[in-house]
Amino acid sequence: MSENPVRRQQLEMTVTGIQRRYGCLALVQGKSPTGIGHGGAFPYIPTGFPQLDEALGIGGLAKGRVTELIGPATSGKTTLALQFLAAAQANGSQVGYLDQACSFDPDYAYQCGVDLARLLVLSPQDWREALAMAEALVGSGGLCALVFDGLDALWSDPDAAPQIAACLNRLAAPLARSGTVLVFLHAPATGGSPALSALAHHATLRLGVTRELWLRRSGDVQGYQVRVEVLKNRLGPAGRVVAMAIVCSGTMRSQGLGLRGR
Repeated sequence: MSENPVRRQQLEMTVTGIQRRYGCLALVQGKSPTGIGHGGAFPYIPTGFPQLDEALGIGGLAKGRVTELIGPATSGKTTLALQFLAAAQANGSQVGYLDQACSFDPDYAYQCGVDLARLLVLSPQDWREALAMAEALVGSGGLCALVFDGLDALWSDPDAAPQIAACLNRLAAPLARSGTVLVFLHAPATGGSPALSALAHHATLRLGVTRELWLRRSGDVQGYQVRVEVLKNRLGPAGRVVAMAIVCSGTMRSQGLGLRGR
């Protein structure tokens, strides 16, 4: 019996939908495709930190996907995000920083290596404007990466949850087309939150960032050591932990610090 082309097309659309929603490894043809989890099989942008890239499995943050950086204030998540933007600019690409948290510091971004001439900084009036701006920028296809800073105040807002979920649903296709890396920064939420659950569901990668200890020299604080844990990873192994150091100049290094986990 010959294959029905209509049913074949429907099957292919279903497979694509499942992989987009649950990850490439959730449904494969017979066996896991070579390269997944070893870099090169999925398009990505390196974070700028080899140990972290190794821990992520594919070599960096996945293009066309959502990543979360979760950590309290001064945990190092903003520094990590800014240095990722600097790495994303390496080939001359334009990047963006959506400053919903009203905390963007251009001097510190410059210290982290960001080329301010190729950085768009957006300052929305409220979360509705922020979501609309994010959709417009991703839909334009002109950004290599976009950092969205400041969803923390929305976790307890009942009106925000369905809007965030709807926005993330609409962003799936434009992200896939543009290849933009969309990074959300936020602090850990206490208790359940529909908005946080929606973001966690759509995120391909979730990284928890924690400050572990201060780094001192001759009694003076030189920086601090951070712990980055891979909380969720649809394209590689989860559960890995990387230790890195942030020095007061705004730079981060991972040399000499450990990689732990599976």
